[in-house]
Amino acid sequence: MKVTKDDERARRICSLALEFMNARAPIPSSELARCFYPSLSPDSFRRSFARDREVLAACGLLVTERGRSGGEALWAVDEDASFARGVELSPQDAAVLELSCQALLDDPAFPFSSDLRLALAKIARTFSDGLAFAASPDRREGRALGAIKDALVARSELELSYTDARGRASRRVVAPYGVFGLRGRLYLVAASVGADGRVVEDGVRTYRVDRIAEASPHGTTRYEVPADFSVTDWRRLPFQMGDELVRCSFEVPRGREDALRESCLGQGRFERRGAALAWEVGASDLGAAARWAISQGIRPVSPDALVEAWRAVLGEVLGDAS
Repeated sequence: MKVTKDDERARRICSLALEFMNARAPIPSSELARCFYPSLSPDSFRRSFARDREVLAACGLLVTERGRSGGEALWAVDEDASFARGVELSPQDAAVLELSCQALLDDPAFPFSSDLRLALAKIARTFSDGLAFAASPDRREGRALGAIKDALVARSELELSYTDARGRASRRVVAPYGVFGLRGRLYLVAASVGADGRVVEDGVRTYRVDRIAEASPHGTTRYEVPADFSVTDWRRLPFQMGDELVRCSFEVPRGREDALRESCLGQGRFERRGAALAWEVGASDLGAAARWAISQGIRPVSPDALVEAWRAVLGEVLGDAS
């Protein structure tokens, strides 16, 4: 079997992890270079070792410089940052944690379900035999989603190849802020990054993950997610995923107000107009808005194009039922 460069690097990183975890004293650079990078020049060794330390850090093993001796750096694991202390949850605490996390573990729109299972297994032995190693949902994780997850963890910029709802393809650089699921689809919330490498003010928007044909790291710039950012603020109704095109008005029948307030995710505003209750909200897709109105038992009032779309959907439903 042919051994690739990726195979060689994976073996080297595993060997480095074992070496550092078993070391009783800091390891000098010369010993690391001799044992793990024998064919590299000093400059190449420093660059390769720096990249490998980033991978180890992503795996939870933080290797830091611990002084110098004889003109060379000494390296060791930061145990406080790398290893969790041995605290075991009580059976009651473990049960509470399982109930709290179960909805996310079973949600096919939650991209970190497999990671959460493994994290639970590390937190408490209670999860090891059952929850943590139970079969995860049958979902293929594409390369784009994998790159997005890595970028979210590392706070690194991404270059996307994206096709919008109108079929227009483009490439853009973004700073990922968060991911959420809606009706079986995943959406990325990210800020646009300008040619100068800075996050564009008011440039935050949503991207449907299945419309991202390609996602790859862009440079080494790190960014900070705003302290007041919450991904739940970006959850929208199905007909709002995209740029707002028009404001819509709906008439809410008696007895439907409470149900609509619960299902509208806080979007739009309610207004009393005489004896009637109106709900106004922005929309990016009138066809989807018409279908959603039918599912909620509310009637569109304006614009005319929405009313026509609503009637057309009703006609299709009646035609299928006849």
